[in-house]
Amino acid sequence: MFGRSGKDDEKAEAEARRLEAMKVSIESALAHLKAHAEAGNTDRCEGAAKRISENLKNPKLPPDYSKQARGVLDSLLLHGFMKATAVAAKAALDAAKSDDIELRAKKIKEAREKLAGAVKYKAPPEFKGQCERLLEVAMLSGGVKAKGPTKAKPLDTAPKLENRAKPKNEAPVPAQPAAPTPEAAKTRPAG
Repeated sequence: MFGRSGKDDEKAEAEARRLEAMKVSIESALAHLKAHAEAGNTDRCEGAAKRISENLKNPKLPPDYSKQARGVLDSLLLHGFMKATAVAAKAALDAAKSDDIELRAKKIKEAREKLAGAVKYKAPPEFKGQCERLLEVAMLSGGVKAKGPTKAKPLDTAPKLENRAKPKNEAPVPAQPAAPTPEAAKTRPAG
């Protein structure tokens, strides 16, 4: 009789240790996920989230703990996608400012994909509106300067005219009316 209760206690103790080890594993995986979310690395975030979700499906875990861990998981995924969207949108705007059209298009596409992920994880509508405006600004920026002639500014083929205006230091000094000299006064008829 005493041997049986000892085995039950050992089983319960071993099960409790397994549950605690699983909780510690989930907590460390969430901390790892947080680091990826801060960096905006969504691919690694989703991979880590799948592993954590599989661990949370264990029926031996307390339901309140599982619910709380899922809430933290969803908030970290949302943060990761919002961060990745913001980084990609900023990169698109920087590419537009530097007139790199190909990079701008690539970053706009990446930002739209990340924005879709953020919306999937319930991003606030204000965030979506801000990102859409930023992407619109990026799309309308850059690519304005043409390298060659355009309709508005055709190629100027006329010969250059020589500047015939005299520089200021070579211009003649205007004559001042001189005071009459005594010889000039003599030649003048009186009258």
